[in-house]
Amino acid sequence: MIIDIHCHYTLTQRPAQVSERFSFEPAETDGRPAYDSCIAPRNAHRLSWRAFGWYLGFKQSPALDQQIEAFYERHLHAGGPVDRIVLLAFDAYHDDAGRQVSFPTERGDVGSDIYTSNSLVRELCRRHPERFLFGASVHPYREGAVRCVEEVFAAGACLLKWIPLHQNIDIADPRTLAVMRRCAELGLPLLLHYSEEFTLSTNHREYRSATALLDVLRRLRRAGCMPPTILAHVATPVSPFGERDSHNAVVSALLDEFADAPLYADISALTAWSKTGFLRRMARRQELHGKLLFGTDFPIPLALPRLRRDLGVDYRRIAGEHSWIQQAALIYRHLGFNEIVFHRAAELLPHVEYFAPAPATW
Repeated sequence: MIIDIHCHYTLTQRPAQVSERFSFEPAETDGRPAYDSCIAPRNAHRLSWRAFGWYLGFKQSPALDQQIEAFYERHLHAGGPVDRIVLLAFDAYHDDAGRQVSFPTERGDVGSDIYTSNSLVRELCRRHPERFLFGASVHPYREGAVRCVEEVFAAGACLLKWIPLHQNIDIADPRTLAVMRRCAELGLPLLLHYSEEFTLSTNHREYRSATALLDVLRRLRRAGCMPPTILAHVATPVSPFGERDSHNAVVSALLDEFADAPLYADISALTAWSKTGFLRRMARRQELHGKLLFGTDFPIPLALPRLRRDLGVDYRRIAGEHSWIQQAALIYRHLGFNEIVFHRAAELLPHVEYFAPAPATW
């Protein structure tokens, strides 16, 4: 089974509509309707987001979310080598006191550029159990965060997603460590983004380096409570000229110190325009492939024109696929990524069949 472990599902203004909700995601907050998914006012005005909407042909209108949902439908449900897709929730920014702050409106404000509730993602998995897996997101500074993680795990979560530099997560904070220890007990993998970020604001540069994470994992491993951990994008920088310290440290850790530990990296977004050099490099590193997992970071566009020479006679066939997710799988295979990269997630993730319908009994 081939699983895309890194796929986002975000809408611009989806009011809380899911009837069965997690206890920590009420439909109303202070008497006002909550959202199940939204984009912050600041992010809606960023040039990169406007360019992304233009590239996809979205028109600014009250029906924008319907356009986005139709786009998701085309790409997420298309046939091809990818069997299942982990949809990722994305919890809101919390300050150091554990309070959720307002969505940012101006450059320089701290807060969440995007938000997608666990309740919405679980509902999508229930509607399409043959396709989607539940990627949860619970901020460790939330009140009762460990209990919240237990709640999403009991509801079928197959991993927990954090972007510390955006969400304000100190990996060494006692609250974070408590969640990580509980994830280890549950066998719930953490999908973590370190190094640079280009689609969301860097609210906290001090949480960009993977060095602090590796230090924490060393301590947890010695104590026998290290959770399965996946580094998104192999901790690659945004551009070929970006800071590579995190990437180099992660690659070294995968091959040496953590070679026999549950530390992995996903290859999502390496098909993006600025990362194709890292894509080619990772394809050649066969000794790494046993520690890599397939992912796409959908809906980040693919740099197919930049890969025309790499794909050769298969370029037209791959470009003719309707789904970016399926295209990505074909690109990675063509470039020589070992089959274990595509199938590792089915062995690593819990609850792969959680939402599957029970077999008929006679």
